Amino acid sequence: MNRLSRRLSFFGRRDSSQASSSRQPEPSIPPPIEEQIQEQAPPPSYTVENQRVIDEIDLTAAFENLRLDNGPHDPNSERCLAHLKLLFTIQTMKEEVGYTDGLFGLWDSLAGPIDELVPPGSPDTKKEKGVTVGDELQKILRDRIFSNLSLMREKRWALYVARAVDRYETWWKTLPGKPLTEFDMETPGSTTYADFPSDVPMLLFGWNEENLPPLDVLMVWHTHMLNPRAYLEDCMLAGLRSLWLTGMPWSAVNQVIDNNFAYKVSDRAKADWTKSTGLAWDNADEPMVKTVNCPHCEVPNEIPWTTCGISKDYRGRIDDDVATNLVGHGYGDGELHHPCVGAACGIVIQRQLLCVAKFVKDFKSLLGPESRPMPGTILDPVTGKPQHRPLRSDPLPRTFPNQMLKSGVDEMRICFMDLLTTGLDRIPDLSMKHVRTKIEMVLKSGRNIREITGRRATLDTIARISIRKMMSRYWDNHSLFALDLAGGVMRQGVFIEKMYKLDWLHSPSARDTMKRLLVKYERFMSIVVKGTWEKKIAVPTLDVDLAWHTHQLSPSAYYTWTVRNVNKFLDHDDKIDEGTLNKQFEWTSKQYQERYNEVYSECTCWYCESIRSTHISSIGSALRLSNNESIAETFHTSGRATQCSPTNSAHISAHNAVTAHSNLNGDNTNTTVTQRVKAQLAALQQKRLENAYAKVCARSAKQGRKPPERETYYDHWGFMVPYQYPYMYAVWWYPGMYYGYPPMAMTACGNGWGDCASGTCGGGVASGGCGGCGGG
Repeated sequence: MNRLSRRLSFFGRRDSSQASSSRQPEPSIPPPIEEQIQEQAPPPSYTVENQRVIDEIDLTAAFENLRLDNGPHDPNSERCLAHLKLLFTIQTMKEEVGYTDGLFGLWDSLAGPIDELVPPGSPDTKKEKGVTVGDELQKILRDRIFSNLSLMREKRWALYVARAVDRYETWWKTLPGKPLTEFDMETPGSTTYADFPSDVPMLLFGWNEENLPPLDVLMVWHTHMLNPRAYLEDCMLAGLRSLWLTGMPWSAVNQVIDNNFAYKVSDRAKADWTKSTGLAWDNADEPMVKTVNCPHCEVPNEIPWTTCGISKDYRGRIDDDVATNLVGHGYGDGELHHPCVGAACGIVIQRQLLCVAKFVKDFKSLLGPESRPMPGTILDPVTGKPQHRPLRSDPLPRTFPNQMLKSGVDEMRICFMDLLTTGLDRIPDLSMKHVRTKIEMVLKSGRNIREITGRRATLDTIARISIRKMMSRYWDNHSLFALDLAGGVMRQGVFIEKMYKLDWLHSPSARDTMKRLLVKYERFMSIVVKGTWEKKIAVPTLDVDLAWHTHQLSPSAYYTWTVRNVNKFLDHDDKIDEGTLNKQFEWTSKQYQERYNEVYSECTCWYCESIRSTHISSIGSALRLSNNESIAETFHTSGRATQCSPTNSAHISAHNAVTAHSNLNGDNTNTTVTQRVKAQLAALQQKRLENAYAKVCARSAKQGRKPPERETYYDHWGFMVPYQYPYMYAVWWYPGMYYGYPPMAMTACGNGWGDCASGTCGGGVASGGCGGCGGG
């Protein structure tokens, strides 16, 4: 029985009773974290050594009577448990979607001759039960089929997520708000700008069980909030202040999730949803076409969500190249390609063209009577806070992109106004590259810059950053929002699945675990503060990230806390280069160990052991003067290490790990010097890890312990994928399959797609990461 089967049989033993309705309200102003909890020893391990005792324990006790309200608060144990409950519900939905044979026309039978591999009488193809492998050829065929099945299931989920993001955008548009204007940005004390993030209790959104959105939409909203600065910008642009101030309504969400992680609302709630949005309650009940107006002729086009679906009556199979066949040309596929149905149009609707259409729409809103500022120009790129222009002063450098686009210099206004009309006639393959080229041409001239600013002929650093931030909103992102939420949901899914597998929620010591991780989170944030001044990135472990995410799901509380303690609105980077993540995790681990005399990642996998080994000085070790070695050794001799197995421990949280796009297909022909240097640094980091692992093995042998094993696999929809380095991006993702930009990729400096305009260099900004302060 594979791991999934074991999880399913385990869930089958759980109590299905409903949560008690007799709850006391959550304190409106909870005490500081340090006052809620005291330092304590690690909670008892949760093992199956005494099955009789475990069978007598109510596995739902930890989350059955949570004291919650719908207002914003700093994190506490109740909210962390409620968050875990939501994550379990999302993961349950994901598995139901992925394993639904035939959903979106994707049939398991197309992966290969499954019946030849699964013995007669097996309940379903989801469980890889005792298949006897004969010769090597049979094993290769078996692996190939289950690899194809994993891709088929992943494609179902990718399409479901793409549709969920589209549904979220529709819901967002129905929410009442007062859109931001440039005038608001220059008005002191404006509630739509300068005072927007301020906590005003009487303005909280009136959440209840009847007005919650469907689970798939809630999942996208969850991801949106976990990108703090992007979420604040989007809320400000739309004027959704009460939505921002309230955050995740934990009491209402907890009420509609039962102990089996089913999301249940009343028929009235479903009817109200359909009435307000025009959408079905269930994602799968939505039409299989998306109506899109052609950016050129504005004729409505019905574009299929996917071109990968095949009739169940199809007698062949596509297992010869399943990955290629699952790319597709539909609206939710990896390569949108739809010829416009307009009689005299001739334009092919592609994602790159839709990105330009989004830019042109925003550009016209800037010039129009609504005077809507461009995305990326709203928040100070250093502090992440709204900042109005002082009286009788020059425009803030952050707003330079707005000034530039309105100036008309070098016929820029005419060029951008006509992009989707005469521009398409001249440039059939129109994309944001052409917008970037025009901006580069303007910025090369000091005369143009002087004409825009009215003063200097050179650009301020903040102005350059703001141009990059504005452009980052359009690279492979044609949604209303500051980032591609489909990719964000996929990356968050990595974290959600790890929380699901750790299964703290059903541990008898769940509340103790939450208290301990809140202490660790408070410590982590002190390291984050230090990192902001030293230009370091603090990288969380999984337990810390749970508390951090829970904090961010109360955006106004998180904003108030970070601004008060750091004078910045700390971001939570959605994309971090995997090499940077590894390097900064080593720094974070060392900082934590030296400050608190405890290991940071309480895990015994080879990677965590190797990271701890890098903190140990060879000279200090030889002279027995190394405090870091003593801490690492105490972790083992105290018995704590025996409770922290490599497969069930909170080590590095790497859900936001990404790699340069060119690395996905091995194409290094156009790599820049910077990219080649990064590749060399990555190789040095891996060599450093290898050396550290050798020291771990030597130290383990000396102490009579078995060294940690290197071989690691990830269960991807029932197919085991080798996964050697825990800080790496999700290597099981297939780049061309997903809606929008590949979720595991980021752009880099150079001439590639999505790179920065010349003269405003910053690869991190191109991927949306500029100006972020905080951790991974």
